[in-house]
Amino acid sequence: MYIEIHGARGSMPVGTAEFATYGGDTTCYSLHHDDGSVIAIIDAGTGLRRILPDTMTAQPSDDPITIIITHYHWDHIQGLSMCAPMWRRDLSLRLIGPGDPRTAIGEAISPPWFPASITDVAVEFVQAPDEFMLGDVRARSFPLHHPQGGRGYRFDHQDTSIVVATDHEAGTEADDMLVEMSRGAGVLVHDTQYRPSEIAAKHGWGHSTWQQAVEIASRADVQQLLFASHDPARTDAEIEEMVEQAMTRFPNTIAARPGSRFWAK
Repeated sequence: MYIEIHGARGSMPVGTAEFATYGGDTTCYSLHHDDGSVIAIIDAGTGLRRILPDTMTAQPSDDPITIIITHYHWDHIQGLSMCAPMWRRDLSLRLIGPGDPRTAIGEAISPPWFPASITDVAVEFVQAPDEFMLGDVRARSFPLHHPQGGRGYRFDHQDTSIVVATDHEAGTEADDMLVEMSRGAGVLVHDTQYRPSEIAAKHGWGHSTWQQAVEIASRADVQQLLFASHDPARTDAEIEEMVEQAMTRFPNTIAARPGSRFWAK
């Protein structure tokens, strides 16, 4: 099982040259079996445009494509608003998310904020249970510390596991649940939006530093730590500097960038 990156930028998309390597698209990942078949898409930021064409080709036309949402802030759902195949009714989607996804997404992607309502097309809205199956993959959701709430997800298949915790502010009791749910995972995708020098001014904004991500990865004994939710002002060079610093404490650290794949071993 592996995870592929289609967008890892937090808060808002960016598009100038200094962000080319780690990308300007907002959060979107896809989960795959080793043969490349898609298990699910995780979050629907602007990176959704990178994965849907391939998924449509591989997916039987009568099966909905599953998208799992961590929370409903714009950078995690805005790819749905411009999802042309959905509006053309070329595909159907199953959106799994916390709370009431129909209300949350339906109110965001509807007039007067958008010309049409997403609730009028072929979308099935499903409240995420604590545990559910995606074919032969076991998925478990758990709370993260983020404004208006957020969920992390652990995916287990045979002896491999991947954990996604895209938006999380470390330093509360929610860390204990994240550590427990990440225990022994092959890959941990973790929020690293801030540098340690920035966190005091960002308290309550819902994001972590690279140092906090390293601490959680170390406590959970994960195999690989993947930096995500890159600050929209964070340049490629600055992200690489953060990774280099992190590697002195947790050697198997890398930053998420579009087109990269990471296997859970």
